[in-house]
Amino acid sequence: MLFISLLLNGVVLGSILLLSSLGLTLIYGVGRIINFAHGALFSLGAMTAVWLVGLGLPFWLALPASMLVVGLIGVVLDWSTFARIRDRPMMDGLLLTFGVAMLITGLLYEVDGRNVKTLLPPAFLAGTVELAGVSLPAYRIFVSVLSIALAIGLMLFLKKTKWGLRVRAANDDGEMAACLGINRNTLMHSVVGVSAALVAIAGAASAPIFNSYATVGDKILILAFMTVILGGLGSFRGAVVAAYLVGLIIVFGEAYTGGQAALMVLFILVMAMLVRWPRGFFGEGRTE
Repeated sequence: MLFISLLLNGVVLGSILLLSSLGLTLIYGVGRIINFAHGALFSLGAMTAVWLVGLGLPFWLALPASMLVVGLIGVVLDWSTFARIRDRPMMDGLLLTFGVAMLITGLLYEVDGRNVKTLLPPAFLAGTVELAGVSLPAYRIFVSVLSIALAIGLMLFLKKTKWGLRVRAANDDGEMAACLGINRNTLMHSVVGVSAALVAIAGAASAPIFNSYATVGDKILILAFMTVILGGLGSFRGAVVAAYLVGLIIVFGEAYTGGQAALMVLFILVMAMLVRWPRGFFGEGRTE
């Protein structure tokens, strides 16, 4: 019984990490930027959903609305800030995105981000579902299904649309994509916007689980980076597998050994991957 409950919680955490890590993978694959502001955007998505519900917007509209708002903020961030260092060394990008993360977190602190806010799910998702003799929270099942559906939708969009073709071309060979006439700056505006939207809805959907405050995305940021490293930088398939692996390790590790031991196991696994398999599970990741 305990095993099934922990398994579900691991899948839920893995699903949240899936949306977050896919955004990081998109940005790195196309723009070679390691975005430290990702966790702050997760927090912004969670707090935006809480604010919108507080203003009277239904929960079902608050989720896509927060996704749209933070996605547009991502586009503005790339146009106004990230684009200025597009061809600079990677360290410049690390420092800049870290500064943006501190700025966003500081602004959230100033608008009541120090206080923990609770977002209540819709009434019909507040109960439990019986599965194999175990009562499972209905809302957590919903979060998993939503995350998987959005991830599948993104994968299909990348595969079936012209935008997706451009993203995959830039991810595989940026120089060749530029030679074929793909405008990298314009493409990156949309990529950062989509990435921000994905992590925002991950934050908004998880607000009833993790609550909402200015630094709620900090741990998610660390776990999402571990997910991307394990899956391989720029590998979408690797990110999917790694997201659920990380989620299960954290949940089962916290249950049986304590949170710090679980993180230690995860760090050891990440270091082993960097040393022995730097391109991730499927050998598709980049090593620069």
